[in-house]
Amino acid sequence: AGALILGKTTLSEWANFRSTASSSGWSGRGGQGRNPYVLNRTPCGSSSGSASAIAANLAAVSLGTETDGSILCPAASNGVVGIKPTIGLTSRAGVIPIAHSQDTVGPFGRTVADAAAVLGALTGVDPRDPATRESEGKFHSDYTQFLDP
Repeated sequence: AGALILGKTTLSEWANFRSTASSSGWSGRGGQGRNPYVLNRTPCGSSSGSASAIAANLAAVSLGTETDGSILCPAASNGVVGIKPTIGLTSRAGVIPIAHSQDTVGPFGRTVADAAAVLGALTGVDPRDPATRESEGKFHSDYTQFLDP
């Protein structure tokens, strides 16, 4: 869709499943990710860096993956918008899944309109992800049309 990747963010290593005592937002490669509003508050979830980057004004939009709360929790904790799409709406090609029945790729944005615009760019059938065939003819290229002005 013509997006330019500006950088990569921190994340909770192994979707924060490596230990029951692990710190949310920590990875051996990137260290401890932080909530930019309250540095000692959890950034929450394995896609925490994607939400923190928007909250810190380092990016306008970003992507995350979710099995169980990895988009919604960081969005709520960092004061941004996150959308967890229905399985098959966005391709999971390249994603290491925890559960094929739950994992999905979704957008983060500063506003609902930003996140909805990115969602439209992500949708479509991808031969590398058979679940996307289920959404053929059901997805939209512009989800902002459904927002109230």
